[in-house]
Amino acid sequence: MTINKKLKQNIIDSIESQKENVSIPDFLPKDRELLETYKIARVLDRHLLNYFQENIEQKHLFNVKKEIEKIILKFKVEVLDSLLKEKDRFRKEINKKRKSFKNIFEFAGCENLYLSNLYTRFISENMEHKLENIAQISNKTFSPEKELNIKLKGIDLIIYHEQKIKYVQLKTKKDTLTGSQSSRTINELKIHPYSIFAAALNMGILGL
Repeated sequence: MTINKKLKQNIIDSIESQKENVSIPDFLPKDRELLETYKIARVLDRHLLNYFQENIEQKHLFNVKKEIEKIILKFKVEVLDSLLKEKDRFRKEINKKRKSFKNIFEFAGCENLYLSNLYTRFISENMEHKLENIAQISNKTFSPEKELNIKLKGIDLIIYHEQKIKYVQLKTKKDTLTGSQSSRTINELKIHPYSIFAAALNMGILGL
């Protein structure tokens, strides 16, 4: 969902003037960023609920598919271009006399091992951003970072679902979280009345 300039400024002004008046419940973790996120989110709740209820319109399925195809094409172009540049950079740098290296593979001159590690990380990070872009096509999603330049800790999207405002943490696949990340995610999501941990891709479980 994309909001107009007038509404954008109205929301920003409301956040600045009202967030310090938001009551903080006792169960919230004593984390400065989470407390700030909670206050901003509670001001956003009122604005977004009204906006969604008044402006929900159905997008034509054909247009949605075209927008998704454009995002996927951009992903392919960016990935291929960046990977080719990194391969070229590696081959130029490896012949220079150097005293510092990014990792053991670069130090040893192992091109395939160095690049495979880099490729995996780059593709994963780029894909995560593109999945957010795809989610934002919906007229029932709102990106506080994109629309308001506001980063809510642990939140990638806000959605209008079942006539409620819900806060979403979006990951590429289901098994993304480690033990320590899991507890952090729980703290980031539990501060909102309605929240969702969303995995975009279900790759199945090995052996099942």
